[in-house]
Amino acid sequence: MMWFPFKKRKQELPISLEAKKRIEEESEKLGTPQVLLIKIERGKEGVGSVLVGFTDQSSSDFGSVRFENERVKNLLSSGELQFELGKFYFYPNVDLEWKKTPRENIHKLISNYEFTKDPIYLEEKDFFKLRPILSNCFQREGIKSVYFHRNLCQLEIQNLTETKEERISEEILTYFSSLFESPWKE
Repeated sequence: MMWFPFKKRKQELPISLEAKKRIEEESEKLGTPQVLLIKIERGKEGVGSVLVGFTDQSSSDFGSVRFENERVKNLLSSGELQFELGKFYFYPNVDLEWKKTPRENIHKLISNYEFTKDPIYLEEKDFFKLRPILSNCFQREGIKSVYFHRNLCQLEIQNLTETKEERISEEILTYFSSLFESPWKE
Protein backbone atom coordinates (compact mmCIF):
# COMPACT_ATOMS: atom_id res chain seq x y z
CA MET A 1 0.00 0.00 0.00
CA MET A 2 1.38 3.41 -0.94
CA TRP A 3 0.40 6.64 0.82
CA PHE A 4 0.30 9.65 -1.47
CA PRO A 5 0.04 12.75 0.69
CA PHE A 6 0.27 16.13 -0.91
CA LYS A 7 3.53 17.90 -0.16
CA LYS A 8 3.26 20.63 2.46
CA ARG A 9 5.71 23.45 2.58
CA LYS A 10 7.04 24.49 5.96
CA GLN A 11 4.94 27.35 7.25
CA GLU A 12 3.63 29.03 10.32
CA LEU A 13 1.09 27.09 12.32
CA PRO A 14 -2.24 27.56 10.53
CA ILE A 15 -5.09 28.60 12.79
CA SER A 16 -8.78 28.32 12.04
CA LEU A 17 -11.09 31.27 11.42
CA GLU A 18 -12.85 30.48 14.71
CA ALA A 19 -9.52 30.69 16.57
CA LYS A 20 -8.81 34.08 14.99
CA LYS A 21 -12.26 35.30 16.04
CA ARG A 22 -11.57 34.12 19.61
CA ILE A 23 -8.30 36.10 19.66
CA GLU A 24 -10.20 39.21 18.49
CA GLU A 25 -12.83 38.70 21.21
CA GLU A 26 -10.15 38.40 23.91
CA SER A 27 -8.37 41.51 22.58
CA GLU A 28 -11.61 43.51 22.73
CA LYS A 29 -12.43 42.19 26.20
CA LEU A 30 -8.99 43.15 27.60
CA GLY A 31 -8.65 46.33 25.57
CA THR A 32 -5.19 45.40 24.28
CA PRO A 33 -4.10 43.27 21.29
CA GLN A 34 -3.63 39.62 22.22
CA VAL A 35 -1.78 36.68 20.68
CA LEU A 36 -1.90 33.01 21.51
CA LEU A 37 0.98 31.75 23.63
CA ILE A 38 1.63 28.09 22.80
CA LYS A 39 3.64 25.77 25.04
CA ILE A 40 4.20 22.04 25.33
CA GLU A 41 3.94 20.42 28.74
CA ARG A 42 5.47 16.96 29.09
CA GLY A 43 4.05 14.22 31.25
CA LYS A 44 6.05 11.65 33.19
CA GLU A 45 6.39 9.40 30.12
CA GLY A 46 7.45 12.29 27.86
CA VAL A 47 4.11 12.67 26.10
CA GLY A 48 3.55 16.27 25.10
CA SER A 49 0.35 18.24 25.65
CA VAL A 50 -0.19 21.49 23.81
CA LEU A 51 -1.17 24.35 26.12
CA VAL A 52 -2.73 27.46 24.61
CA GLY A 53 -3.26 30.75 26.42
CA PHE A 54 -3.47 34.46 25.70
CA THR A 55 -0.76 37.06 26.20
CA ASP A 56 -0.30 40.70 25.27
CA GLN A 57 1.00 41.20 21.76
CA SER A 58 4.54 42.58 21.63
CA SER A 59 6.45 44.34 18.87
CA SER A 60 8.39 41.12 18.18
CA ASP A 61 5.21 39.11 17.46
CA PHE A 62 4.38 38.30 13.85
CA GLY A 63 0.89 36.99 13.31
CA SER A 64 -1.46 35.65 15.94
CA VAL A 65 0.80 33.10 17.64
CA ARG A 66 3.86 33.19 19.91
CA PHE A 67 5.64 29.95 20.74
CA GLU A 68 7.36 29.20 24.03
CA ASN A 69 10.62 28.56 22.14
CA GLU A 70 12.00 27.59 18.73
CA ARG A 71 11.81 23.84 19.48
CA VAL A 72 8.05 24.10 20.15
CA LYS A 73 7.62 26.16 16.99
CA ASN A 74 9.45 23.57 14.87
CA LEU A 75 7.55 20.68 16.41
CA LEU A 76 4.10 22.20 15.95
CA SER A 77 4.47 24.03 12.64
CA SER A 78 3.20 21.09 10.55
CA GLY A 79 -0.02 20.91 12.54
CA GLU A 80 -3.10 23.08 12.80
CA LEU A 81 -4.78 24.95 15.65
CA GLN A 82 -8.57 25.12 15.82
CA PHE A 83 -11.10 26.58 18.24
CA GLU A 84 -14.10 24.29 18.72
CA LEU A 85 -16.78 24.08 21.37
CA GLY A 86 -15.05 26.72 23.50
CA LYS A 87 -11.60 25.07 23.49
CA PHE A 88 -8.43 25.22 21.44
CA TYR A 89 -7.36 21.94 19.81
CA PHE A 90 -4.07 21.10 18.13
CA TYR A 91 -4.15 18.65 15.22
CA PRO A 92 -0.68 17.35 14.23
CA ASN A 93 -1.53 16.57 10.55
CA VAL A 94 1.13 13.85 10.22
CA ASP A 95 1.90 12.69 6.67
CA LEU A 96 3.60 9.35 6.06
CA GLU A 97 4.75 7.98 2.73
CA TRP A 98 6.18 4.50 2.13
CA LYS A 99 8.83 4.19 -0.58
CA LYS A 100 10.47 1.14 -2.08
CA THR A 101 14.24 0.76 -2.19
CA PRO A 102 16.48 -1.35 -4.47
CA ARG A 103 16.70 -3.95 -1.69
CA GLU A 104 13.54 -6.00 -1.25
CA ASN A 105 13.84 -6.20 2.56
CA ILE A 106 14.56 -2.45 3.12
CA HIS A 107 11.62 -0.03 3.21
CA LYS A 108 11.63 3.74 3.61
CA LEU A 109 9.04 5.68 5.53
CA ILE A 110 9.12 9.45 4.95
CA SER A 111 7.27 11.84 7.28
CA ASN A 112 6.63 15.57 7.43
CA TYR A 113 7.76 15.33 11.08
CA GLU A 114 11.35 14.74 12.14
CA PHE A 115 12.35 11.42 13.71
CA THR A 116 15.82 12.64 14.75
CA LYS A 117 18.33 15.34 13.91
CA ASP A 118 21.32 12.98 14.00
CA PRO A 119 21.45 9.57 12.28
CA ILE A 120 20.58 6.56 14.43
CA TYR A 121 21.01 2.91 13.46
CA LEU A 122 19.71 0.18 15.75
CA GLU A 123 19.50 -3.57 15.41
CA GLU A 124 16.72 -5.67 16.90
CA LYS A 125 18.63 -6.36 20.13
CA ASP A 126 18.84 -2.59 20.81
CA PHE A 127 15.17 -1.69 20.30
CA PHE A 128 14.70 -1.54 24.09
CA LYS A 129 16.49 1.84 23.95
CA LEU A 130 13.56 3.32 22.03
CA ARG A 131 10.28 4.58 23.40
CA PRO A 132 7.95 1.66 24.15
CA ILE A 133 5.51 2.57 21.36
CA LEU A 134 8.32 2.19 18.80
CA SER A 135 10.19 -0.75 20.32
CA ASN A 136 7.02 -2.80 20.86
CA CYS A 137 5.86 -2.13 17.30
CA PHE A 138 9.22 -3.00 15.74
CA GLN A 139 9.53 -6.23 17.74
CA ARG A 140 5.91 -7.27 17.09
CA GLU A 141 6.21 -6.68 13.32
CA GLY A 142 9.53 -8.55 13.00
CA ILE A 143 11.74 -5.61 12.07
CA LYS A 144 15.43 -6.58 12.04
CA SER A 145 16.96 -3.08 12.08
CA VAL A 146 15.95 0.56 11.89
CA TYR A 147 17.68 3.70 10.68
CA PHE A 148 16.40 7.19 11.56
CA HIS A 149 17.67 10.46 10.14
CA ARG A 150 15.63 13.64 10.04
CA ASN A 151 12.28 12.75 8.46
CA LEU A 152 13.40 9.31 7.25
CA CYS A 153 12.76 5.97 8.95
CA GLN A 154 14.30 3.04 7.10
CA LEU A 155 13.20 -0.43 8.19
CA GLU A 156 14.72 -3.82 7.49
CA ILE A 157 11.85 -6.28 7.42
CA GLN A 158 11.15 -9.51 5.55
CA ASN A 159 7.76 -9.81 3.84
CA LEU A 160 6.26 -6.39 4.45
CA THR A 161 2.56 -6.95 3.91
CA GLU A 162 -0.15 -4.34 3.55
CA THR A 163 -1.42 -5.27 7.02
CA LYS A 164 2.03 -4.85 8.60
CA GLU A 165 2.49 -1.55 6.76
CA GLU A 166 -0.83 -0.27 8.12
CA ARG A 167 -0.01 -1.35 11.70
CA ILE A 168 3.46 0.23 11.57
CA SER A 169 1.96 3.42 10.10
CA GLU A 170 -0.64 3.61 12.88
CA GLU A 171 2.04 3.26 15.57
CA ILE A 172 4.24 5.91 13.93
CA LEU A 173 1.22 8.24 13.67
CA THR A 174 0.54 7.71 17.37
CA TYR A 175 4.22 8.32 18.16
CA PHE A 176 4.23 11.66 16.32
CA SER A 177 0.84 12.65 17.74
CA SER A 178 2.30 12.14 21.23
CA LEU A 179 4.77 14.97 20.52
CA PHE A 180 7.80 13.18 21.98
CA GLU A 181 11.07 15.14 21.83
CA SER A 182 13.05 12.12 20.61
CA PRO A 183 12.63 8.40 19.92
CA TRP A 184 14.87 7.54 22.90
CA LYS A 185 13.41 5.93 25.98
CA GLU A 186 13.77 8.21 29.00
